[in-house]
Amino acid sequence: MTNEKVIEKCKNLLLDLPNITKVEHLESKVSNITTAWSHKAWSPEQIARDIGANFYDGCIEAKLPIDNVKITTDHDQVVVHSPNTKFSLKKLFFLGSSKTGEQGYVGKHGEGFKLSIVSLARISVFDPINISGSDALIITIGNEDLETKLRPLVFNYFKINEQNGTFFIVNTISDELKDAFKKTMLNFFHLKNELVGELLHEHNEIECYKSNTEHGYGFYCGLKRIEIKNIPIIINIKKPYAALEKLTAQDRDRANFGTKLQSTFYNIFCRGGFGYNFNGNDAIYHIISSSKLTWKKGAPLLASISNHSYTRLKKDPRIKKLFGKEYISESKFRYTGAITWSDWYSTKTQGYVLKRDKQLKDKKIMLPSYFASFGVESSLDAFIRNKENTEKRIKNKKTADLSTKENKAIDFLFKASKKINPSFANLFNRDDEDNNLYEVKFRKIFCKELLGELKNNNEYNSKTVYLHKDLFKASFGKIFSTFLHELSHSHGSGDGEREFSDMLTVLLQNSIEKNSIISKYSKEWSRYRV
Repeated sequence: MTNEKVIEKCKNLLLDLPNITKVEHLESKVSNITTAWSHKAWSPEQIARDIGANFYDGCIEAKLPIDNVKITTDHDQVVVHSPNTKFSLKKLFFLGSSKTGEQGYVGKHGEGFKLSIVSLARISVFDPINISGSDALIITIGNEDLETKLRPLVFNYFKINEQNGTFFIVNTISDELKDAFKKTMLNFFHLKNELVGELLHEHNEIECYKSNTEHGYGFYCGLKRIEIKNIPIIINIKKPYAALEKLTAQDRDRANFGTKLQSTFYNIFCRGGFGYNFNGNDAIYHIISSSKLTWKKGAPLLASISNHSYTRLKKDPRIKKLFGKEYISESKFRYTGAITWSDWYSTKTQGYVLKRDKQLKDKKIMLPSYFASFGVESSLDAFIRNKENTEKRIKNKKTADLSTKENKAIDFLFKASKKINPSFANLFNRDDEDNNLYEVKFRKIFCKELLGELKNNNEYNSKTVYLHKDLFKASFGKIFSTFLHELSHSHGSGDGEREFSDMLTVLLQNSIEKNSIISKYSKEWSRYRV
């Protein structure tokens, strides 16, 4: 098609529009953008979103509400219209953008519009019309270059009679494209967005709303970037964050955030949006209470809330009530602060957890471990609770100093241990010697839950061993093995620790090899037995 025919065709397209009565051709410029630009064409949703982004930014620049943008798709024609706004159509010709991204604009690179036009051409939608005030632009496809076989975009500029605002118009029979444009303003945050419901929480330019659908959405700097499945919440992070900007710097497609970006987004939401005000917060309660469909499988948003709230939500009565006694959480060390790493890996702890989980497998619904932060008890929590209750009983005047005869029995046990392993026995101070590594004290207990327990005291390298009163009535083998077991914890507090296991193994070996000595002390034990 010759240039004259193209110009005449464009004039007729403009004159076919309502309210346009005058058209004057100004110039036509061949761009360096071709229909072969970009290896991947955008989908109708991406095309519509990018065109919508230009109008969104136009409203921000003009300080107009976003719902100022109107979109119609009647008579096989898409019309995007923003009254009372003006835009320099000359800017559309050039790559690059004056938008900084720090002013609330969605656009940053100046490439999206061109890629939208190329993508439209690839689905056989041609001659898009752009109007702003008295200026008009129609982009056509130029003739094929004989050498390169490429076809450039041609920007045809016209002067028309004044129109109210800015327009983008395309003629199309594509229902998919028309549907995409109908929904495109849902991609941008504004209070009249039909997705956005009641405001729940606002802090540090981070907002949280109820979603008007069964799903939720995450908006970043005005643009929807996350769909939050089965959690009806709207999260709006209004200002840019370096952690996200770094990851989206080259994001020309404005694609939905992947796993890594979602995690960063949720962390910013939890860390910056609440100021540690989690307990009793309506937004947090809504997120957890409305996400029941995700509980069993888990959800990144819930995990992030758990990780940033620490144990604050455990005591929130509203949240705890949500779960009742129907659920149990997986046991994991990071979600409890009441046990040491070595105790967590001890055979005692692990055995209890495995046994209890097996018992409750068919009685309760197992949830991911981070639900422990929401007050859902794990088997580890139950173990710690039982342990704390036992320790309370110990502290509740259920311990006593050893009697004279019981102290003599302990001295006898130390004497026996020196015979089988002097270097080990000499670690412990019983004779007020200065060269001992540990000062050890003994107390007797009356609760049956503990047969022996070694505790670190507040003083450096000071330890207390609790022995059940009935041990002093037991056989030598029973009390001596318990005695060695508890002292061995000086080398590792947990039963599963390698240092503890190695020490106990050495003592067992020595006891076997020096069986005659053990036999001698076993016979003498009757003199010290209480």
